[in-house]
Amino acid sequence: MALHTLFRPGRIGSLELKNRVIKSPQTTALANQDGTVTQRLVNHYKRLAEGGPGLIIVEYSYVDDDASKSIHAQLGISRREHIPGLGWLVDEVHAAGAKIGIQLEHCGRQKFLGTQPIKTASDVSWDYVESQYGERPQVLTEEEIQGVVAAFADAAERAWLARFDLVEVHAGHGYLLTNFLSPHTNKRTDRYGGSFENRARLTLEVVAAIRERVPRDFPFSVRLSVTDYEEDGIPIEETVRLAQLLEAAGVDVIHASGGHHALMEYEVSPWYMPRALHRWGWEKIKPEVTIPVIGSGSLVTPEVAAEVLENGADFVSLGRAMLADPDWTRKAQEGRLLDIVPCIRCNDGCLDRGLNAGRSTGCTVNPSMGEEYRYPVEPAAVRRRVAVAGGGPAGLRAAAVLADRGHDVTLYEPGELGGALVPATRSPYKQDLAALRDHLVHQVRSRPVEIIAERAEASALAEDGFDLVYVATGAVPRTLPGVRLARDVADPKDVVSPVVVVGGGMTGADTALWLADAGHDVTLVEAGPAILANREVFTDAGVLPKILAEKGVAVLTDTEVTGLGEDGARAADGRVIPAATVLAAIGNDSGSELAGALREAAPGLEVVTLGSAARHGRVFDALHGAFFEARRA
Repeated sequence: MALHTLFRPGRIGSLELKNRVIKSPQTTALANQDGTVTQRLVNHYKRLAEGGPGLIIVEYSYVDDDASKSIHAQLGISRREHIPGLGWLVDEVHAAGAKIGIQLEHCGRQKFLGTQPIKTASDVSWDYVESQYGERPQVLTEEEIQGVVAAFADAAERAWLARFDLVEVHAGHGYLLTNFLSPHTNKRTDRYGGSFENRARLTLEVVAAIRERVPRDFPFSVRLSVTDYEEDGIPIEETVRLAQLLEAAGVDVIHASGGHHALMEYEVSPWYMPRALHRWGWEKIKPEVTIPVIGSGSLVTPEVAAEVLENGADFVSLGRAMLADPDWTRKAQEGRLLDIVPCIRCNDGCLDRGLNAGRSTGCTVNPSMGEEYRYPVEPAAVRRRVAVAGGGPAGLRAAAVLADRGHDVTLYEPGELGGALVPATRSPYKQDLAALRDHLVHQVRSRPVEIIAERAEASALAEDGFDLVYVATGAVPRTLPGVRLARDVADPKDVVSPVVVVGGGMTGADTALWLADAGHDVTLVEAGPAILANREVFTDAGVLPKILAEKGVAVLTDTEVTGLGEDGARAADGRVIPAATVLAAIGNDSGSELAGALREAAPGLEVVTLGSAARHGRVFDALHGAFFEARRA
């Protein structure tokens, strides 16, 4: 796929953009508690601007001090006191070479602060929020609705005064305007409920109020969900009609994505969802309007983004992909595709242990996200001979960083480079993780790192004059007597149905899904009361069980397997679960014999253990730990 289409100039209203790549608005929780701008937030957007996108749309900002704030440390635009910091942000992004917009938002029922007021279209609660805090939404009165309209208009004027290049209204993803647009959340019987015209009334009133308040040549975007994906939710036909009405009302561009928070797998789609999953929706919108359409939602790679521009969108916006690599645009333009740090759509660093945990947004593959400029990789004061034992994610990341610091690096790996990522990427579902594996391998191969295709031995390392050894040999899988390890199966043709996979964690569930997709009859057996119950990422734990059921995988819980029986897997209670193939995925143990042997063989040698050899974790832990250890060497 030719990528040149990404770098053609474009126009949104009066705004000229140098290319078709837009950084999608994405909350960071980098603001102060009162919504004012911080140095961290400025650094984040400045760094994004340096990467070359044509436009950055700053994260959602709350429009009033009543009920519109959604999350901790959210950026505000509700008061005049917010303008100085916003203006500072605008100037820094402009100086770095990008245009900048800001998104205006009222959270509606999606309020994660645990406090009232929660104001929305109807008393239709979302069980996630209610179960956390015991709070249900309150129905907006018509008088309060007019206050919301005025708040949006006031906020848009503040955006103009701060000299943003564009303002965007968030009318998607389950926030207030979507609560009115969707029949799923709008059960009103007044002039703001019922028919499409009534449900669209608030959004159109907000647009009209903003158009009256700011100059006509101030570019204006509205972000829509093509649908919320609820059975009784927003039909695409209504979204198309709304887009036409928005164009007639003076909107300059439609920013199309999809989903809402109650179906997060559509809004922030994980690895098991399709890339560009809302394409079908914006392809229906584009022929029915004359203003540009921005396509958004898991575009991830330059090839996917360019193909979208060729078939159904005028611009592309990327969120998580630019958290993973702020230089995504520049590297794509230079043809350095394997140098792009790929988003693996894990939702771990950004959400699960980021916003969901009450922290700022982070990133599994980019340890500097949210801490831009704070952790540069600089030349070491003294060049050292360093060995890295293990070519998995931790070892590969460490070797590349060590080489960048100027050390003499030797990497030992007896198998295929990638370590645990090799079996983890055998399924077509894992295309994003496979891209990470390819990236990490490329980073090592393109640097002066000597790669030795042998297992690192303590005696040889101790005698070879190394100053420092990093042990990244991975975790040791737990076994069952006579049972083959699930991770050792490289081809689904190597097993015979029916298959029993023992262990309901991520490796077991992943293996079961892969084999079921290949046509095998699979039973997933878990000793505990539920699968994926060991603090897995929420989008995995919440949705993968449904996908396994759809694929016909039988799940058997509260069943401990002790080994092989005559005709299958033998359970502790004496049962035999019929199987021609039994595979074990019952977890791993951390620890490294190599590290202990090295300390014994060479007491003065500095030995550092990385990744799962040090402590059980996910890709986040391997990459972050390796980065911070290696940059200190």
